[in-house]
Formats: sequence, C-alpha cells, structure tokens
Amino acid sequence: MKAVTPVITRRLRKHVTNVRALPQRRDVPLYYISKRSVSTQELDLFFTLVLQWCEVQFGVKGRTPVPYLEWEWNNKECQGYNYLGLYDWQDNIMWVRIQGHRTIYNLAKTVIHEYIHYLQPQSKGEYDEWDEKVGYWNNPYEIEAEGIAQLYSGECVDVVLRWMGK
Repeated sequence: MKAVTPVITRRLRKHVTNVRALPQRRDVPLYYISKRSVSTQELDLFFTLVLQWCEVQFGVKGRTPVPYLEWEWNNKECQGYNYLGLYDWQDNIMWVRIQGHRTIYNLAKTVIHEYIHYLQPQSKGEYDEWDEKVGYWNNPYEIEAEGIAQLYSGECVDVVLRWMGK
C-alpha cells in the first residue's frame, strides 16, 4: 500500500508505508462522547493512554518529553478559531476541546494529530512560513498530521480501550 499522505518529516515516513487503517467500529464502549456517556476520570485515563500509545507507536522528539495534555469540554479560544485541538510547541502542551468531537475515534484522531505536530520540526519556522504561503488547510505539516492521525485512529482506540479494560 502506498503512503496515504505526503510525508515531509523524515522520522514519520516509516509510519505511512505498508500500513492499513483499521475501520471504526460502533460497538466499542464510549463510542459517543458526551458528559452523560463518559466521566472525567475516564477521559483523563483515555488521554493518558492515548499519549502512551503515541509514544510507543511514534517515539519521542529527541530530549523533548511527551507533551502535557490539557482538556476542557469547551475551550473558548479553540472554539473561536474552530479548533478541536492545538499544540503549543514553545510550552510543549496540547490543548483539546471535547465539544465538537462526536466519537471516541475523533478524540483519538485529534490527539494523534497534535502529537504529530509535536514530532514535526519547529525550530526553523517552516510551519508558519507554509501557513503564510498556502494557508492552514494546504499547509504540508497539517496535511501530514491529519493523514497520519486518520490512518492510526482506529488502531489507537482498539488498543487504548483494551488497556482500559473496556
């Protein structure tokens, strides 16, 4: 199988060749995300385990530790920009807004997407240069992060739910 997304980050190339995306299944526990269907403790555990899965699957960036993840049901700043998640590379923090995610797969996809941003080179300001040249949606760093997140969200959810005993 060919790569599903153009990969510009050398260390990520091996993760998109010869990989088959696992389909999403509706019969998994916690499929739909709402304040009634999932507790704060379950979300905390889910995020911790997704980050652990990302670390095992993709590795870490040199000496930079795995990012800290903050989540809120509705982060007003993220909502204002219509973002579901955000990675702040200077502080090494991921921000995730739960509202806007309908399923557990979407939530995992956002965390993987932001984790890929953590792994991408940031020091040269290439991300911002591309953003200015071609815009957010055509930025190759965004395309790379989205493609890899789409490819791995099914596998991630299957493994994490198993780790959670669900």
